[in-house]
Amino acid sequence: MDNNEYNKKNFYTVLYTLAAVFIILAFGISILNSGNRADNEQVNLEEDIAPVDRSNVAPLTTTTEAETQSDTAEEPETESAAPMQRTDTAEAEDIIPDNGELSLFDDGQVMEWPVSGPIVMDYSMDTGIYDRTLEQYRTNDSICISADIGEDVYAAFDGIVTAVTNDKESGVSVCIDHGNGWSSTYSQLDENLAVSEGESVLKGDRIGSVAAPTNYGTALGAHLEFSVYNNDTPTDPKLVLAQAE
Repeated sequence: MDNNEYNKKNFYTVLYTLAAVFIILAFGISILNSGNRADNEQVNLEEDIAPVDRSNVAPLTTTTEAETQSDTAEEPETESAAPMQRTDTAEAEDIIPDNGELSLFDDGQVMEWPVSGPIVMDYSMDTGIYDRTLEQYRTNDSICISADIGEDVYAAFDGIVTAVTNDKESGVSVCIDHGNGWSSTYSQLDENLAVSEGESVLKGDRIGSVAAPTNYGTALGAHLEFSVYNNDTPTDPKLVLAQAE
């Protein structure tokens, strides 16, 4: 083989090699370009999606706070209540008003006082009244009438004994139903009662005697707690008790 043929053969070999390399490079570049186009299309697709508009979606706490503020605005302020009153033993007098025109009990009939003595803690359901034993203001659905330990307690009006109870706050209590929706309760009594549940009594009948006060009334001394209810609603006993003589 002469040099011309050898050189020609080498030339074609190099040419074929370069062509193969070029084809391989072109194929590789084509694949890379396809991948880039796919990424670009994906990016463009995501960019075409409009974001969710949340401007008109209120947080849950907003509604709750608004309702809370509305409820708070509707609640009455305790500070606007009438000023509380205080009743001290030194100020206690015979609180027996001339209430003949205010009598509410059964068309002008009146109750008799169950014991005779000054009121040492008055009835007060509209405003707080100072309780010297508990050293705080509270409402009071009864009148506390000062009396000696062992002093007799009498039925304020005709009726039937509907309950006899004993608890640590009021001690022994007797409840009498007078009919027509009226009832009276006598508390801080001695355990030795003169009546029993279901028994009929007349105005002035002895129902028991005053005991030493419970721990919830020691600052008042010995006394009788006397309450009157009309259709299960507390009523100021002074409105239905007889006038002082």
